[in-house]
Amino acid sequence: MVVVLVAVLMLFGLTTLRSATYGENEQLFTRQIVWDVAGFSLMFLILFIKDRTIRNFSIILYVFSIVLLVVLLVKGTPIGGSKRWFRIMGFSFQPSDFAKLSLIVLLPYLLEKKWFWRSLFLTVVPAVLIFLEPDLGTTLSVGLIWLFAVLASNVNKKPLVILLIFVLVFIPVFFFFGLKDYQRARILSFLNPEEYGESYSYNVLQSIHAIGAGGLFGTGYMKGKANLMGYVPVSYTDFIVSVIGEEFGFVGIVFLLSLFGLLFFEVSRWILNVKDEYWEILMVSACGLIWFHVFENVSMNFGLLPVTGVPLPFISYGGTSTLVFSIFIGLILKGIALARVEKKL
Repeated sequence: MVVVLVAVLMLFGLTTLRSATYGENEQLFTRQIVWDVAGFSLMFLILFIKDRTIRNFSIILYVFSIVLLVVLLVKGTPIGGSKRWFRIMGFSFQPSDFAKLSLIVLLPYLLEKKWFWRSLFLTVVPAVLIFLEPDLGTTLSVGLIWLFAVLASNVNKKPLVILLIFVLVFIPVFFFFGLKDYQRARILSFLNPEEYGESYSYNVLQSIHAIGAGGLFGTGYMKGKANLMGYVPVSYTDFIVSVIGEEFGFVGIVFLLSLFGLLFFEVSRWILNVKDEYWEILMVSACGLIWFHVFENVSMNFGLLPVTGVPLPFISYGGTSTLVFSIFIGLILKGIALARVEKKL
């Protein structure tokens, strides 16, 4: 069921992307087909990797991801004022996605041994490096991976409560002294979009108008004026939901959310049957991160949350993100396979 749902999401994503890239960025559609095929293949490849190998390889993967993040800050290609990607032979490669993957497989290993503070420290290191790129959305994702992992583990939760209280108290200080001007402006534009309508709120307002124009059943496939005329910038990545809303309407949005809802339900059903703490933590973390991406991306397209540049899994254009999310699903399938074996025993 999980494989079928991911396949349908990829096909729906390609269908939408064909419209979002029509006329100007059609090469991105072709590339995404390659990424989807590669990602789908990786999903099944994970099933053939031994449980012990995944646990042991997590440390190597983590160290490798940290090295990549450090090299990125020194020699990365600046795009839009941020160093988030390596440019290799015309393709963009985002190391922060591999940092998320490394934490997904490493944190269960640490928390299974009840190493709460070690897990926190090893999460803070990539989080700081990613924040310096700067990339606030991915930094938040990294923090949530750790939070989901801790909540799913059997460690003592008292330090977590104290830490969360400290974070809540520290947020105002971080807002005024930790964020860059444009990051602060994005949050302020969310609170008062009309004032920033010609700048930071422009994308969001155009997205809302495009979705509103779609009505119940949409304007029709590849017939959305806001999409085809480029009123919504980067509609093939951050704001691809606006294309779905305009061309497929409310029905299209419901169909999209239903697919993700079924995926989360199916994974959650199997998490309850996993007896191995390592795989339980891993599956909760991976599923939780996918859920966050869906929640944040869809919400920011409707203007319900600030824009953070978080892609929509299997729908938005993106090579690195597609491969990493596919590996997440592959790891989840590995956990499901182990749960099935345990259930038979």
